[in-house]
Amino acid sequence: MKFNKKTGARVAATAVAAALAMGSLAGCAPAGSNTFTVWWYEKGTAMASTWADALKELQKNHPDVKIKFELKTWDQIQKAGNAILDSNKAPDLAEWNKGNATAGTASQAGLLTDLAPYADKYGWTKSLPSSALVYGQYAKGLMGSGNLYGIPSYGEYVSWFYNKDTFDKYGLTVPKTPAELDTLLAALKSHGLIQGFGGGDYQNVHMAYALAVSQADQQWVKNFQHFDGAVDWTKWEYAANKIAEWKSKGYFEKNASGIKADAANAAFEAGKYPLILAGTWLDQDVASKAKFNWGKFQNPGNLSVGSAGNLLVIPTRSKNKDLAAEFINLVLSTKYQNELGNAGGLPLLADQAALTNPVTVKSYSVFDAIVKADGLAMYPDWPVAGYYDVQLAAGTKLVGDGNAAAYVKTIKDFYDKNKPAA
Repeated sequence: MKFNKKTGARVAATAVAAALAMGSLAGCAPAGSNTFTVWWYEKGTAMASTWADALKELQKNHPDVKIKFELKTWDQIQKAGNAILDSNKAPDLAEWNKGNATAGTASQAGLLTDLAPYADKYGWTKSLPSSALVYGQYAKGLMGSGNLYGIPSYGEYVSWFYNKDTFDKYGLTVPKTPAELDTLLAALKSHGLIQGFGGGDYQNVHMAYALAVSQADQQWVKNFQHFDGAVDWTKWEYAANKIAEWKSKGYFEKNASGIKADAANAAFEAGKYPLILAGTWLDQDVASKAKFNWGKFQNPGNLSVGSAGNLLVIPTRSKNKDLAAEFINLVLSTKYQNELGNAGGLPLLADQAALTNPVTVKSYSVFDAIVKADGLAMYPDWPVAGYYDVQLAAGTKLVGDGNAAAYVKTIKDFYDKNKPAA
């Protein structure tokens, strides 16, 4: 799934300098009772700078503890993370990729601590909505239920970006329902305007799922993502038929199946299109390039494409589990959630009134409403391996030929063939 980290507002030097002040960046010496070893692979992001500041506060609160920060890479965790967790070089706390193949395998192998006692102590299960906590829950290696092995502290989502100047010019309003979205697209068309759509790229995958989950609820998500029950494929039929309908009415370019997402995004930023569906990774880009007033709104309906971010975990071999949990609680505190937002990230638990970063203010207002409504629906390619390529190809074909039935058959057949046996 397309995912670019563009939420960071500070350079990597912030996190690295803080880390150097607290301990060596190199080496994997075993942690002792007096040494607290921390891993993460955030670099140059809002998370990196905020977590570094929280780590400094932890050091201040525990001056007798030596804090050893080790900057890793995503590739290191992906390739050798579990092996290191299963050794005496395991850290006391680490950032870990969410998902079955990463946190799932580590939890199934007994390498991660069940955080339920700490969640009870600090109230994490009360402060974080279930649609955020689900990314840290695993049963037999499958994300979505079971013990709590990781805690997210930030998020991401897909929504509509729009040109406020164009909306004001024609007296258009932000749609609140799927029917109002149809009305908006028709009104834009009447003025010779259409949405931007990279229909030959990941945007068709996002678009189809956004339309599907606009009609769904969290039980549907559990059935589709976690195989908790039979999938109601009429939600996907609605999505495919809606894209076919928009194609027939000319609500996006005739050659949209040949347009890449980057080209569509750039055209929106240049003012060619007044509307485009995209993820939060586009926030900073739009802010730096658009010469018009812009805003965001949730795709109308029940749920939204998106998820909580990667996890903070406590390895089973951690020698300082209580300190690790204290650090996680610091990161989830209003103080650091606000800092994360003002550094350009997308916090889960910030005080919206305290956010001053103009880009975050625009993005967080939408995200906060989604999170409070328990409205995160994950990403469509997560359930089975290889699903993204199938969805992308089927979606590109749908945007080109408008054959909704063929699209649904393709993605359903692949899903049914590759899902775990009952």
